[in-house]
Amino acid sequence: MIRRIVYDVEFRVLVKEKLKAADSVLLTGSCQELGEWIPQKCLTLNRESSSPTEEIWSTNVKIVGTGHTKIYYRYLIAQIVRCDEDMNLIIKKWETFKEPRVIECDKGPKVDGDYNTRTATTSNVTHNIDSTDEFPAIFGTYKGICRIDIGWLTGQTEIQLRFHSNYMHIWSAKLRNNKFSLKVSPIDLSYQQDNEEVSSDLPVQQYSPTSKVFTQSAILRKYCCETSFQSDYGAVVEKDDYLIVKVQTFEPENVAYHIDFYLVDDNTTIRKHVGFAYVLPIHSNQELGDNKHLTRIVPIIGLKHNPIGQIKIDIQLITPLKDIVQKFFVSSSKYWRQGRRVVNVGHRGLGKTNTEHIPSKSQQQQENSKAKNNVGSENVTTGQEHESSNRISFTPPILPTRPVQSHFVSENTLASFKAAFDAGADFVEFDVQLSKDKVPVVYHDFQVAITLKRKEPQAELFLVGVKDLSLPQLQSLKIYHASKHDVPKPEDDLDEDDQNTTLNTNVPVAIQLNDNVLENDIVKINHHPPPQQSEKKFRSLFPTLQELFEQLDPHLGFNVEVKYAMEYKQGGSEQAHYFERNDYIDRILYCLMTYAKKRVIVISTFDPDCASMLRLKQNLFPVLFLTQGEILTYPQFLDVRTWNVDIGLCFVISEHLSGLAAPVVDVIDNSSFVKRVKEKGKLLFIWGDEASSKEVIKTLVELRVDGLIYDRISELQDEPTTIENVFIAEEREELEVFNRLRTQQLEQQHSQLLQELERLKSVRDSNGKLTTDVSTMIDSTKDFKDLISSFDEKAWYIFYAVTTLLTFVVAFLLSRFITLEDAGDEAKARCSNLRNRRHRKIN
Repeated sequence: MIRRIVYDVEFRVLVKEKLKAADSVLLTGSCQELGEWIPQKCLTLNRESSSPTEEIWSTNVKIVGTGHTKIYYRYLIAQIVRCDEDMNLIIKKWETFKEPRVIECDKGPKVDGDYNTRTATTSNVTHNIDSTDEFPAIFGTYKGICRIDIGWLTGQTEIQLRFHSNYMHIWSAKLRNNKFSLKVSPIDLSYQQDNEEVSSDLPVQQYSPTSKVFTQSAILRKYCCETSFQSDYGAVVEKDDYLIVKVQTFEPENVAYHIDFYLVDDNTTIRKHVGFAYVLPIHSNQELGDNKHLTRIVPIIGLKHNPIGQIKIDIQLITPLKDIVQKFFVSSSKYWRQGRRVVNVGHRGLGKTNTEHIPSKSQQQQENSKAKNNVGSENVTTGQEHESSNRISFTPPILPTRPVQSHFVSENTLASFKAAFDAGADFVEFDVQLSKDKVPVVYHDFQVAITLKRKEPQAELFLVGVKDLSLPQLQSLKIYHASKHDVPKPEDDLDEDDQNTTLNTNVPVAIQLNDNVLENDIVKINHHPPPQQSEKKFRSLFPTLQELFEQLDPHLGFNVEVKYAMEYKQGGSEQAHYFERNDYIDRILYCLMTYAKKRVIVISTFDPDCASMLRLKQNLFPVLFLTQGEILTYPQFLDVRTWNVDIGLCFVISEHLSGLAAPVVDVIDNSSFVKRVKEKGKLLFIWGDEASSKEVIKTLVELRVDGLIYDRISELQDEPTTIENVFIAEEREELEVFNRLRTQQLEQQHSQLLQELERLKSVRDSNGKLTTDVSTMIDSTKDFKDLISSFDEKAWYIFYAVTTLLTFVVAFLLSRFITLEDAGDEAKARCSNLRNRRHRKIN
């Protein structure tokens, strides 16, 4: 029968700050008593003591174990919200060490019955050679490492109210030239209806605080970022500032927003209240039009109930990720190893395979763009025409002629990714977007150009969005190499498989003119596509994200760029009528979290709102914000957060992202920016056409950036055959460390075994009875160290089990032998006594 032991463990933690009244410290861990890392099953600690600078929280937990038990746990600070008697958490901070805190419980003394209770604290139960943790523990600090992160959306919704770009217009001439501060206060409508009565005696209605809402604000400025809780007078917003007020709640349909406006006087800290505004609840993404944000314009009401101006509010709604339970036991892919060398990231695999590599083509495009811009200034164009002209107008700079790859492989294909891995790439960067049936596919551009089959030698092209084609349609695209620029007749370009297929004259034929196919490559959609060979499928366009996980080596890291259509500053957008952001991000994240396993993944995106969603919806993968900086050859986006790398860094800090992916032209001559990023503890990846140069790569490596995203990785490596993937090298190092530790443990156990055998030998020698079997065993153990060098990890476990069993058997036999020997001596003595007695009686 297995004897179970109940450990009564005391947990105590020191929090070096004064928590809010609605905040609590909680505990989560690996066993059932600690909630098994599930947010809704966390244990609440009790406030033991409090001061203006720190608090101590503690609790006692009875943990059932069976002898030697290891228990892992973490502390977190959260706001507890009870809805329909269920405990929900708004996680504000939690410990994110790669290795959680650990308790090692040893077996207690023997007692009668099935259970043994031991009373202990984490200080005397924990046994870890490398641990320097104290009792009470310090929140966020373990083994000398400080690591805390914000939480994710466990079920609540985050509403972001953004104020920027001349957001406020004051009509009153008396107030127009003044500086204002504003404060946003959420109003729980259900709470107010049940408990409050509106009083007409007060000029401004006062609202009681509610524990169901968590509010935080951030101000983005060009060279700094302020993230904090709102003060009594809110935040002062300058002309070029970007203010974000974040409100998290489990009942967004019951939360409205009250905005107070105060006059700012630099000569005094007291501010005069001049007006207020109201925003009704925002709880449905159906209010959003296309991919645009929800914008509300509301009047500013003065204290005499007269309108004094209006305010424009940009609103973003972020909903939690559904159908996946996320726990506090985080994956190793969340962390970036300290001291890791600069990683090489293959841009779209082996690199771009577009016509931008050909100088003459780029020059021709630039000339065409100038002509179209001149014509476009006089004509009104549709959305797609405007987008097309934007794409042609902003061509990258003309680069020197590059050497042609010996084996042509199209970008964003499985073949390109595998070739990059074989060339020594640590990561591959690729673009992910959704097809019409909402399947994540790997493709760069938002559109393809199609044409209908005709008998004429030339055909008219039409742009069709990737989002408007289903996955079977996208994967039916076939590439043919043509000798002419024009689209040939369908009858002239059929392969052997197509010759045996009856074609309908209404079947569309597509020609790809953007990044993903070389010049003169024609793409065709067949109504009945022929069977695909494995090699052909491996080189085909539009692989799914799932296929990448299944087909590529698990040591190859993924830099997943989440594509999303953005609006241009000069008007128009990359793609009209795009997906709703929350559903779009959820589909991609679901695929990543389902198939990721132990693969190292970094997510990046150019869209700031997508970056915020990617960070708040999950806790497994680091998120990088892609910014194109101030490169004039690319069209500038409408969102001010994308305009330069300094604002981008502020956004990264305010949203608690993992880092920034910046263009090489903004970083190569600005070493101070690299230093600022490192001081903030953020990652810095570099991208751009200019990075595809050995000289530039050498300079960036000297600047100690974290990653380089560049083309032609197989050509720019000095010695491709000797380059090893960084994750393979790290895995080998970790395995070597593990084997060394295992060898030390086995050697220690071997030494203990020898000592035990020597002790048994001395006991038998004292009785004059030394068996041959024990001598043979002692002699055989002398060559143990020579034997262990040939064992692998599995053999160690088998050998250890057999050795332990033999030790117990030998000890048992020796103890029985000694007992029988003593019993024989006693029997001989008794026989001798009986013979003596009989002899005396006879005499």
